[in-house]
Amino acid sequence: MSIQKENILFSIIVPVYNVEDYLPQCLDSILCQNFSDFELILVNDGSTDSSLKICQQYKKNFPQIILIDKANGGLSDARNTGLSSAKGDYIIFTDSDDYWQGKHVLEDLRQLISQTNPDIIIHEESRFFSENDVTCKYNQRFIKNKNGKYEDEILNLVYHDLYVASAWDKVIKRSILIDNQLFFPVGRKSEDIEWCGKLMLYLKTFSIYSKSFYIYRQVRKGSITTTVSAKHIEDVYEMVKNGLSSEKTKSQSLNKAIENYWACNYVVILKDFYVLSAKTRKEIWSNLVSWKYLLQKGRNVKVDKVMKFYSFLNFKVLIFFLNGYRIKTIWFKKYRTLK
Repeated sequence: MSIQKENILFSIIVPVYNVEDYLPQCLDSILCQNFSDFELILVNDGSTDSSLKICQQYKKNFPQIILIDKANGGLSDARNTGLSSAKGDYIIFTDSDDYWQGKHVLEDLRQLISQTNPDIIIHEESRFFSENDVTCKYNQRFIKNKNGKYEDEILNLVYHDLYVASAWDKVIKRSILIDNQLFFPVGRKSEDIEWCGKLMLYLKTFSIYSKSFYIYRQVRKGSITTTVSAKHIEDVYEMVKNGLSSEKTKSQSLNKAIENYWACNYVVILKDFYVLSAKTRKEIWSNLVSWKYLLQKGRNVKVDKVMKFYSFLNFKVLIFFLNGYRIKTIWFKKYRTLK
């Protein structure tokens, strides 16, 4: 069986690659929803474990599932494949090693859409370290207006880490993505950064979903987010460079928010600077120095934390300090998963 409906409210896109230990929990958490007007697009991206077999078994039992089996092309390519096939009014991306919490998520989102018809719904994830350690930062408590004109609130959304470089914490009108050709850059690592940066240009209205339903698994063995490679940081550097040189909009507040967004990702480069080779560090150094103007209070909560140390450390020492903080954070996350 397959869905033949003309109108589908949600297209949920799940790229699948070697996640046999986590995939059933992910799929069960979506398929248990008490709202059925959705399609679940599974894109098997050349898995070499039993992930494809699991997808095939679920497809037999659930008519909402559309299964696409393709050669491995990476996360961006898998998401793009799913997006090209989607028919829903709204797109939801979910990573196959994560899962949802609660059976009323889609019904709640439907009600929110019927009330506000937003271009984007932002929701905050909860971070899973272990069964006994799942936490949500819940920064939306700092946002007075939970829906309305995107331009009026975007500075606060960026500052409080609500609009961040993630695809899976957003529910987005498909027409915005398709009409503006907002596909993920293939061949890049941390591709969400560029995609979310471009998305900012096309949003007019927003809503915030009050509950934290998305459970983001931390420090999973084999996950692309578990370790940071030189390729990741080289790509982030290119994306920040392109983002900072992009054409300005007619909105001063949006231009400022975009700059603040790139400032937050600039900090990522500084934090992971020593992951790069000595040659690459030398090649990009002059640009990193010229971008120091991004280190200002009031841009983003993470940038504000960096500014506490930049107030008494010079630039080179700051980068060295951030590298130490990076290593400490990695070990602390691993420790939390063992608790």
